[in-house]
Amino acid sequence: MAQTKINRRELVQRHNVVNRGTDSLSSLSVGNGRFAFTVDATGLQTFPRHYDKGIPLGTQSEWGWHSFPNKENFKFSETLEPYNFNKTNSLYAVQSKTMSERSKQAVDYFRQNPHRLQLGNVGLEIQKKDGSIVTPQDLLEIHQELNLWTGAITSTFKIEGVLVKVITCANA
Repeated sequence: MAQTKINRRELVQRHNVVNRGTDSLSSLSVGNGRFAFTVDATGLQTFPRHYDKGIPLGTQSEWGWHSFPNKENFKFSETLEPYNFNKTNSLYAVQSKTMSERSKQAVDYFRQNPHRLQLGNVGLEIQKKDGSIVTPQDLLEIHQELNLWTGAITSTFKIEGVLVKVITCANA
């Protein structure tokens, strides 16, 4: 019995992600494992405030980290609680109701630090014919597609009848 070869590209691209609006829960990202860039319907980060309460637009990398100062001089040992597993006590960093307030604060500190740093936003500033700045509501005929095979996002939309096309990708 002969086996049919799978067309992997076709199989993967069958599941490309398509957006047709400016839904704050539908931002898309490109990246390469060391860098990530999350975009709105323009293919850039033109309307970051519109996405604040959804999936925020951002730029992050493997080298961009930040930590808040440890003003309380928390020690990692303050986060540990013993757990019995297979008749052996093991220490785990957890937050429990029985911990002291200081230990809870230490857990919060180490859970939050270090964290990736938002490196900035890159977007378009588009003026309409009357001189006003475009808002998300001004984008018409939005079609945005994340090609899962290539990793590129192609975004097209119209503003006052003018077609705009942006291709967003990250270098491997």
